[in-house]
Amino acid sequence: MTSSTPSTQRRRTRAAAVTLLAAVAVAGLGATSASAATGVKFDQRTGGATRVETAVESSKALYPNGGSDDVVLVNLSRTVDGLSASYLAGLKSAPILYTDTDAAPPATRDEIKRLGAKRVWLVGGTSVISKDQETAIAGDYTVKRFGGDDRYATAAAVATAGEFAPERVYITSGTSLADAVTVGPQAWANGTPILLTEAGRVPDATKGALDQLGVSYRTVVGGKAVVSDDTYKALGANSRLAGDDRQSTAVAVAEDSVATANFTYAGAALVGGANVNAVDALSASALAGYYGVPILYTWTPDDIGAPTANYLKKHAVDITGPGFIFGGKSAVSDKAAQQATDAAQ
Repeated sequence: MTSSTPSTQRRRTRAAAVTLLAAVAVAGLGATSASAATGVKFDQRTGGATRVETAVESSKALYPNGGSDDVVLVNLSRTVDGLSASYLAGLKSAPILYTDTDAAPPATRDEIKRLGAKRVWLVGGTSVISKDQETAIAGDYTVKRFGGDDRYATAAAVATAGEFAPERVYITSGTSLADAVTVGPQAWANGTPILLTEAGRVPDATKGALDQLGVSYRTVVGGKAVVSDDTYKALGANSRLAGDDRQSTAVAVAEDSVATANFTYAGAALVGGANVNAVDALSASALAGYYGVPILYTWTPDDIGAPTANYLKKHAVDITGPGFIFGGKSAVSDKAAQQATDAAQ
């Protein structure tokens, strides 16, 4: 019996998975890094016609044979209330699925049954996931809710849910969905909570959570337009991951995740960069976190954009796979997938 925390055990499991996958790629494509990179394709699409179906497909990819005792539910249209869900899902080694306010869609209910889940964790207050739905779920599963009066209080409730003190905390804008979900895989994999802030002030719930967590390694995700310098100082932050746009911010997060969060350049997860598509990155966080690969955004459904292309070109020699795509072709087209493949080669 070791004294490892759940997050440490997850890191070891993920590292073994990445090492094995990379070794298989190299064995099949040649011994050198350059020849390994030559065969990389962004062709592992996990997507459906809706965000609900994309989340289900991500769950199936993570647990193809079922066997997850836990599932985390987030409101499909009030996703900002679930921005912190990746941390909770990581604590439970669970997938993230989407529900509606009053009832879960059939695809979500079917996936919970397929997984053989025993416990369902709700992220959001009763205005986001109703009390009636909680009662209905409790008829078949053990249910626990993490929610507050607003998104900041909900994030604080989730962040303070762990049994072990975290080594780091991410703090992101409560209004910038795309910036927040880029750190989802890292939060899932490494037991790193996500707190939310306003641009010009620190909400009381966030202050309280930071005091309770007592963590000194505080990283702001997003530029000064979404988290001002004064707010950065008030948070007691000591690093910022940001770029000129959401693509560049995602690249900054990707570089940091390899440098500090035990992630790898071997693979990447491509997600549509539009607001309507960025929610796919939240449900993608479990699978991407398991493999230790960062999330990158496209510029449009048909164009991966310069920041993403430059990242893939820069690290092409190290990229052996997997090349994930999260979302349907209306979010990330085959053309964009080919651009990513070309850049990675």
